[in-house]
Amino acid sequence: MNVYKDFKPGDSVDSHSLVTSIGAFDGVHLGHKALFEEAFKVSAGEFQIVTFNQIPKVFFNSSLDPLLDQEERTKMFEQLNPKNIVFLDFKSVNTMDASDFCDFLKNNLNTEKLVIGKDFKFGNQRVGDVNTLIGYFGVDNVILLDDFLIDAEKVSTTKIRLSYAQGDIKQAEKLLGRKISYKGIVSKGKQLGTSIGVPTANIAIKENVQMPRFGVYAVNVYFDNKTYLGCLNIGNNPTIDDNIAIKTEIHILDFNDNIYDQELSFELIDFIRDEHKFESLDALKAQIYEDIEKIKNNF
Repeated sequence: MNVYKDFKPGDSVDSHSLVTSIGAFDGVHLGHKALFEEAFKVSAGEFQIVTFNQIPKVFFNSSLDPLLDQEERTKMFEQLNPKNIVFLDFKSVNTMDASDFCDFLKNNLNTEKLVIGKDFKFGNQRVGDVNTLIGYFGVDNVILLDDFLIDAEKVSTTKIRLSYAQGDIKQAEKLLGRKISYKGIVSKGKQLGTSIGVPTANIAIKENVQMPRFGVYAVNVYFDNKTYLGCLNIGNNPTIDDNIAIKTEIHILDFNDNIYDQELSFELIDFIRDEHKFESLDALKAQIYEDIEKIKNNF
């Protein structure tokens, strides 16, 4: 398996002709996995996954972050055992016209057949579509997958982002086909949690990725090959801080080790409540204890 990063128009893959599955694959959800499974089937395992080093929607909308960073996307792609994983340099290929992009697919990426979603667009101004590919590669060499449906609704990154925004973790998991997880380095904060008897691990998430709705969540924390229950707060800490920077803090239940500068990962279990600005530190403290008890008793 070869992994190509920042693949530009002058680059070429070192492999024979392959079936190519291409798309943004933001979040690598169940619909994307269906594409890869079909590509594997029609190619007898001789396929490649071609995507972008920057998610196009994120590239054009600075208010968005990807659902997964490139490292996590790579790990998920690797589970499918393609011959190549190619991250196209989006800035370079975005300016190509549609016909040049088709040449690029054939000559540089050794594409003989494509398995794609019917909404795939490409080339400068997104003028290329599935009809362009059919005209270039032939109707027998472009396999279009219908929308992947759950409960009669199309699975899409847009719907997953909406679930994130609503704090609807269970729905997001259903569409993704997996738990939502993050990892980062524990950094030293203001230690306010310690002062009120609820020490927290302040997590510096490694890459900019989409976070769920601000609020409190039950989480599973993974550290040193052990699993702990935790109470996560994502938000601005409006009761104690005027800084609008987003903070990610976890109170790890039944845990007292010093883990500054170490990496941990956590997995969302469920949304507990929205973030609030409380009238006093005592009111905040009381609510935090209530949150912890709820998590202890329900998860």
